[in-house]
Amino acid sequence: MVIAVAGWQKLFRITPHAIRQIRSISTRDIPNKALPTIARCQNTAAESSTQVFDVDHESDQQFSLQWTGATPKTVLLVKKANDKKVDNALTSISQWLHNEYPQINIVLEPLVFRQFHKDLPFVCTIPPGAHSEYSRVVDFVVTLGGDGTFLHVSSLFQKKAPPIIPFSMGTLGFLLPFNVRDFQEQLRRVIEGSAKLLPRMRLMYSKYKADGSLDESGLLNITNEACIHRGTYPHLTTISCYLNEHLLTTSVGDGIIVGTPTGSTAYSLSAGGPIVHPLVSSMIVAPVCPRSLSFRPLMLPSSSIVKLQVHKQSRGRATAYIDGRDCGELLQGECIEIKKSPYPLMCVNRDDMAAGWALDINQLLKFNRTFSYPHETLFGDHGSNSDE
Repeated sequence: MVIAVAGWQKLFRITPHAIRQIRSISTRDIPNKALPTIARCQNTAAESSTQVFDVDHESDQQFSLQWTGATPKTVLLVKKANDKKVDNALTSISQWLHNEYPQINIVLEPLVFRQFHKDLPFVCTIPPGAHSEYSRVVDFVVTLGGDGTFLHVSSLFQKKAPPIIPFSMGTLGFLLPFNVRDFQEQLRRVIEGSAKLLPRMRLMYSKYKADGSLDESGLLNITNEACIHRGTYPHLTTISCYLNEHLLTTSVGDGIIVGTPTGSTAYSLSAGGPIVHPLVSSMIVAPVCPRSLSFRPLMLPSSSIVKLQVHKQSRGRATAYIDGRDCGELLQGECIEIKKSPYPLMCVNRDDMAAGWALDINQLLKFNRTFSYPHETLFGDHGSNSDE
């Protein structure tokens, strides 16, 4: 809950083109976030009390969430746009948090705040351009939407990210383990420090010009995949793939994907890549429509450094995409470098992750689904009442 004390309020514009101003609580008056700790699920807490963001070297483990000395102080709610059911869920969750945990500040993104501040006068927002405030004040994040909403949260925290509890309200929701109907139980577990955490490995992207200098676009974290693709250009693109500075192969085709275990069920899967369990610390290299029958997807150690360079004699140029976002054109001789990020995403997960993951790939991805007749059950072999 946010208490509307007059000394905390200020005026600011939601967008440069906004006509009117909206009251908000100054983020300078929201306290710094609490310090979360983790404990390995198989060990005692006394043996492993470590800050939650220092687990990049142990991304093949599950952890339990705890709080150091205090309960969380601020939650960020992120929602899918233009969806009435999601809007209703955000209202219900906000009001419940406001009543059950009045000490917790509720933060919405600026455009969402503009939509809901009249109905939810106790919420606050962070002004556009002040993204560093998210990292300073947010203790945990709630997402309401699909996998795209989850990826959006990753873009808000390019370095250390707070724990994320995702509720599935999108089209597929493979990354989202919780149904929004159970939000009260799941949020209590997070706030009271009894939730399980799954570290989802991220990769780090950087772009280099043809002369070897680092592009000014800077470093970006990758949750699903980085891809070099020919896009709308009619000619196939020639891409050289380097592994730890050694030439691995040169591919002629539509492009190459470098993905995370989380991204193995995204674009990489559509391009013929493997399904990788999220606790397997690895990196995927998958070709997109190569002009070859022998270029097969690869799984590399997470310590690998992969460089994709548009060949100097390539007929076509290419575009770099990070988690589906256009990151600019690559000319002949330019390249991108991909390596493991030191900042994983800590996601609240089911207690029994193995059972949940198996259920997801069967129900959502229809894994190894055989042919069946209309009168048969889900897998076509039990429960039929008809005579064969």
